Amino acid sequence: IYRLSVTDNNGATAADTVSVTVNPAPSSTLTLVSWNAVWKYLDNGSDQSTAWRASSFSDGTWASGPAVLGYGDPGVATIISYGSNSSAKYITSYFRKQFNFSNPSAYAGVTLNMRRDDGAIVYVNGTEVYRTNMPTGAVTYITAASTAAADDGAGIFTTNIPISAFATGTNTIAVEVHQSAGTSSDLVFDMEMVARDSSSL
Repeated sequence: IYRLSVTDNNGATAADTVSVTVNPAPSSTLTLVSWNAVWKYLDNGSDQSTAWRASSFSDGTWASGPAVLGYGDPGVATIISYGSNSSAKYITSYFRKQFNFSNPSAYAGVTLNMRRDDGAIVYVNGTEVYRTNMPTGAVTYITAASTAAADDGAGIFTTNIPISAFATGTNTIAVEVHQSAGTSSDLVFDMEMVARDSSSL
């Protein structure tokens, strides 16, 4: 609220009060996948090749549970299997989730935050968008992570994904988590994805 007073050269005056209301701006972010979300997962040590990454892949027989997913860490909410031999654990575990994105064009990009132990590759609608602590080039279900995760999955790794990777409506995110060796003591996976407009990137 402000008051304006005006006086002319003859001493005449007039005043008025004006009220201005500032409304909050609409939210500049949209959480697409939250921390501790429920994921489908496959933990049987099988070779899934590349078909599992696609949106059309049927994961109806996969188990599901909330993140953090993994084993050997006190923060794990869903314990997955590493096989029958603790000295030769499965190298790769697979995770999938679908989410709705009703208006991608309203946003400038998507920020991905991830906890992983040891390495991971992320696909959106079948296309790779991020890899962390993994060798370059093609990988298989027996490709080891580049190194053991020194942070034991406690650190958060961040990348920005272009909005062009997402479709209007249902989207599928697929993540493969790799151990650095079959003797690794733990596996950790959790992530979030947040869409942001240009002002918040």
